[in-house]
Amino acid sequence: MFARRAHLYIGLFLLPWVFLYGATGAMLNHSGLFPEATMQTVDANELTDSGWATFPNQSELAEQVIDAMRRASPESTIVLDPDHAAEFTNELGFQWQEGETRHTVHLNPVDKSAWVATFPQNREPLEPVLKEINRVELTPNPMAIATQTVPTVLDAAGMQPADKLEPLGWCKLNFLATVDDSPVRVTYVLRDGHVDVTRYTGEDGYSPRQFFVRLHTSHGQPPHWNGRQLWSFFIDAMAIAMVTWGVTGLLMWWQIKRTRLIGSGVIAISVLTAAFMYYSMMDFYAATKL
Repeated sequence: MFARRAHLYIGLFLLPWVFLYGATGAMLNHSGLFPEATMQTVDANELTDSGWATFPNQSELAEQVIDAMRRASPESTIVLDPDHAAEFTNELGFQWQEGETRHTVHLNPVDKSAWVATFPQNREPLEPVLKEINRVELTPNPMAIATQTVPTVLDAAGMQPADKLEPLGWCKLNFLATVDDSPVRVTYVLRDGHVDVTRYTGEDGYSPRQFFVRLHTSHGQPPHWNGRQLWSFFIDAMAIAMVTWGVTGLLMWWQIKRTRLIGSGVIAISVLTAAFMYYSMMDFYAATKL
C-alpha cells in the first residue's frame, strides 16, 4: 500500500518536471523538434552534379588518413585497426549571416543527403555601456586573496602541488546598477578583472526553445540561495523520484503473482539490453574524444 501511494503522489507532485525533461530531452536529441529555424531537406540525388557523391566514405577516408600519416612519418609502422570500423562523429556544417538572419548548411557524409536551416533574426544584442572600461584593478585583489588561501587548503588536505597552480573556471560576480540613472547589468570576472556593463531591460535574452533546453542542461549548485539553487533541488528530487518509481514499481509488480513469470522475462531482457548498451557506449567513448 505504501509503495503504491509513494509511487502515485511523488509522480503527481513532480509531473511538470517529468513533462519538462521528457520534452526537452527529445529536443536536445532532435534539432528538428519544436525548431526555431525553418528547415529544408535536400535529397542526395539532387547533389550528384556537385561532386558531393565522390566524398569518401568512412573506410576510404580512414585509409587516406593512414596513408598520409605514413608519408609524414615513414620511420613508423602505422596500421589501421581492422576490428574497429571508422565512423564519422557528426555532419559537416557551414553557416553564413545574411543581415540579421543566420543560415546553416548540413551535409550528411554517410547517406550523402543535406539540409539547410534558416534561423529567425537574432534578438537585439545587449547594448554595452561604459565602453571605455574593459577591466578594473581592485585593492586588495580578490583573486590574489583566493590564490594565497590555496596553500593553506592543500596543507590541511595533506597535499603539495608539484606544478604551479592554474586558475580553473570563470567565477563571476553579477549585479545590477545604474549609470546616469539608466539600469545596467554588471559582470565582473574575478580571474582577470574583466568587466562587462550592458543595458538592463529585464528581458531574459532566450527564445522559448533555448530557455527550456537550458533548463534541461542546468546543473550544479551556485553558492547563493536563488532560483537556480532551488532548481538544483528539484533536479535532485527528480533523481530520487526516478529511483523511487523504479523500486516501488518492482514492489507493485511482485505483489501481482500472475505477472511474475512474464515480468521476470522482461526484466532479464532489460538487463541484457542495458548491459549491451553499457559496453557499446563505453567502447564508443573509448575510441573517440566525444
